[in-house]
Amino acid sequence: MDYKTIDSATLKSWLEKDEAVLIDVREQGEYDEVNIPASTLVPLGKISIRALPSSDKKIVIHCLKGGRGQKACEALCAQSRELELYNLAGGIEAWIDAGLPVHRNT
Repeated sequence: MDYKTIDSATLKSWLEKDEAVLIDVREQGEYDEVNIPASTLVPLGKISIRALPSSDKKIVIHCLKGGRGQKACEALCAQSRELELYNLAGGIEAWIDAGLPVHRNT
């Protein structure tokens, strides 16, 4: 299966229903500055099927704006076509623009 793109509202709904795991592929410093509370950090340079949390849920990838998320999805699809994989359109910036909650390190 190839990956699909979803919007922030869809992701919010899936997280509320516990239907998805969220993977942040930004770097540690970016994640520490601001992150989506339900996310797990797996930097793009370390992305692999083995690095993902074990789950039978949908896997949603996100980054800052969507570019690194796309690269991560492509890398994961090359490893397995069996994943139910999604990229968050617009990344965490779109999530924030939609007024959805984030954790900020102040």
